[in-house]
Amino acid sequence: MKIKRAVSMEFLGTALLAFAIVGSGLMATNITSDLGLRLFINALATAIGLAIVIRLGQKASGSHFNPVVTLVMLVLKKIDSKLSVFYIIAQILGAISGVATANFIFDQDALNRSMTMRDGSNLFVSEVIATAVLLWIILRFPKRDDLVATYVPLWIFGAILFTSSTAFANPAITIGRIFTTSMTGIAPESVLAFIIAQLIGAGIGLTLARNVTDSVHEE
Repeated sequence: MKIKRAVSMEFLGTALLAFAIVGSGLMATNITSDLGLRLFINALATAIGLAIVIRLGQKASGSHFNPVVTLVMLVLKKIDSKLSVFYIIAQILGAISGVATANFIFDQDALNRSMTMRDGSNLFVSEVIATAVLLWIILRFPKRDDLVATYVPLWIFGAILFTSSTAFANPAITIGRIFTTSMTGIAPESVLAFIIAQLIGAGIGLTLARNVTDSVHEE
């Protein structure tokens, strides 16, 4: 029962996060032509959604909602390999479902194909940095769920505004965002590079937590 509840939470939490990201992107486009204001609306809504789902899921699943978080927890032996697979599948399906729902309520086709190319070494490095700091924050406060629920959304809010890639920092959400033509979308051709950058960033974040802040303790 615990496993079923945890996997369900990972699905629902990732779906709600994707819903917030894409829904706010669609709403921002509807209400303003100012690109800076659109980005700010999206950043704020994403941070709020992230703060809420982290709090909702902390006891049920640990609030991963992100395959690179799950993989790092697997490396640290805080989750077993079977459950990690269930988590990652649930996260990807949740992200796609959240995007489809956001599309639907804004009268879009539930599953569109994004044509927004996000390529270049600058975006690759941006995703590495965004993901590295995200993981560093999570690992820095292993026993302070309240701080994780505060600092992670703050980082993502800021990183959407000050990174060139707008801080996807999550392979499941990246895959989900293939299916929207909103400002938050990403073309399928750009996804692999983003995911590779996110995996590298996760490894760097783990290294920083181990060697700089000494905040990682394997089980």
